[in-house]
Amino acid sequence: MPYFVYKLVEHPLRCVEPLGEFPRYPEASRFAKAKRSEFAGENCAVRLVFAANALEAEDALMNPGEPQPRIGDDY
Repeated sequence: MPYFVYKLVEHPLRCVEPLGEFPRYPEASRFAKAKRSEFAGENCAVRLVFAANALEAEDALMNPGEPQPRIGDDY
């Protein structure tokens, strides 16, 4: 399964823009870090997603899961 790199903008609506697709993690990681540096002044995030295809990757970004419950003495 490939790694997908997306630019994620939260405001005013959540939208994703594909930046690249890579077969191996080290290549995708280097690319994502370079893009994070490039977009440092903008109000966006660069996300790296491991998915079977682009549709699955975009679905994971557009529909994030529920946050972990905050229980225990640490909170």
